[in-house]
Amino acid sequence: MPIKFAVSLLPLCLLLCSAAPLPACAAVEHAPVTAAFLKAERIAVPGKLVKAARILDAGGEHILVVSMRTGASTADNATPGDDEERYELFASLYARKANRWAREWLIEEVNDCPIIDSSANFFPKYITITDLDQNGIAEVTVPYKYFCNGGVDSSTLKVIMRQGAQKFAARGQTLVGTGDRRFGGELVFDPSLSRKENAVFKAHLQFIRDKVYIER
Repeated sequence: MPIKFAVSLLPLCLLLCSAAPLPACAAVEHAPVTAAFLKAERIAVPGKLVKAARILDAGGEHILVVSMRTGASTADNATPGDDEERYELFASLYARKANRWAREWLIEEVNDCPIIDSSANFFPKYITITDLDQNGIAEVTVPYKYFCNGGVDSSTLKVIMRQGAQKFAARGQTLVGTGDRRFGGELVFDPSLSRKENAVFKAHLQFIRDKVYIER
């Protein structure tokens, strides 16, 4: 483990795990990192950095990078000169392998929407790192929405959770309007979330979705 990472997390790990050696610590710990840190570690950031964190869990040392890139549409009917019609959302988890960082997984969404109204964004406050099932492996939850339509309409909303190779999701629409004139708000969970062992994940996805699905 790199010394600079061990120094920052060792006190927390020792506090939670008493006198156990660092590799045996099962607690999931995380701390924010800056764009300068990512550059020093030679981790590329596509577009603008939204959120980044160092994570220590039973699987070792990880870096979470969430970013967004905007640009001109690549569609055939795009209007020349409009530089914000294509939105690319990225969330990646890297693991340290010897002296390099290797990407473990990638969440990627592209919203290429020329001519009509478009937007996309993450909800940084609700990008979470947890250990809900207490197995020592971090879960990363990433909520985001995107819009491609004319006039007032709901956005597509996704809340994605990754725990290693496992992926869980809550998908639907944001809720728009007030009083009797409300529409959207649909929600569909992945079928795997109906299993008893995944109940804690489903509850967390529902919690995050409920925090972000109302358009304000």
